[in-house]
Amino acid sequence: MSGRARLPGGEPRKASQRNTRRAGQSPPRIARVWKFSDAVRWKGRGGTFHRDVGDGEHAEIALADRIYRVLLSELE
Repeated sequence: MSGRARLPGGEPRKASQRNTRRAGQSPPRIARVWKFSDAVRWKGRGGTFHRDVGDGEHAEIALADRIYRVLLSELE
C-alpha cells in the first residue's frame, strides 16, 4: 500500500496529524556491562566492581577493603 498513511476507515489524515511524533519513541539507553575487577568511581572515590546483585538496579563494589551496595546508575 503506497501513498500517505490513512486512518483505519480509509479517510486521509488531517494536516495536523500527518507529521506528529509518537511519545515514548526515543532510543533506549544502553547500560554499561560491568565485569568483576573493573575499575569504578562512585561519589568521587575509586574502587573495583565486585558483582551485580541481580535485580538490575544494584551492584556491589569494593572500596578500601569494604564492600558497598550501590545503584548501577551511580557508577562511573
